[in-house]
Amino acid sequence: MPRSSVLVLIGILAGVIAAQPARAEEICVACDEPTATYRCTVEQPSEKHQLGGSLEQEICAKVLAKKGPHQNCHVAIPPEGKTCAGTERIVSLTDYQRAIAGTGESTYEVGAFEIARRNVHETWTCMMSMFKDC
Repeated sequence: MPRSSVLVLIGILAGVIAAQPARAEEICVACDEPTATYRCTVEQPSEKHQLGGSLEQEICAKVLAKKGPHQNCHVAIPPEGKTCAGTERIVSLTDYQRAIAGTGESTYEVGAFEIARRNVHETWTCMMSMFKDC
C-alpha cells in the first residue's frame, strides 16, 4: 500500500474517532415497575467540559425512568467484586432536557446574545423615533 494511502486512511480514522462523543464511566441504575437494571453512560458535552458523579447519576436515573417508562429509578451499587448486570444504555443531555420537560413543555431559554440583540433593537427604535417609542 502506498505511503499516501496509509496517511489518508490514518486521517480518516482519526476523524472518525474524534467525532465520537466523549463518554463517562458506566453507572448501575435499578428501576421499579417494571423492574429492570441498566448500565448507563452519559455522553459528555466535550472533552474539555466533563459532567461529574452525582450529576451523571441524576441524569441516568431521570432519563431511564421516563424512557422506560418506570415508576422510579435509582443508582444501584453492585455487590463487592461484581459488575452491573444490566442492559447498556447511553443517554445525552438532550434526553435529560426532554425527560425533565415533560410533555409539551419547552426547555428553551433565551441566551445572552438574543437578549443583547433585542436590547439594541429596542434602543435603536427609541432613538430613531426621537424618544417617542420608548
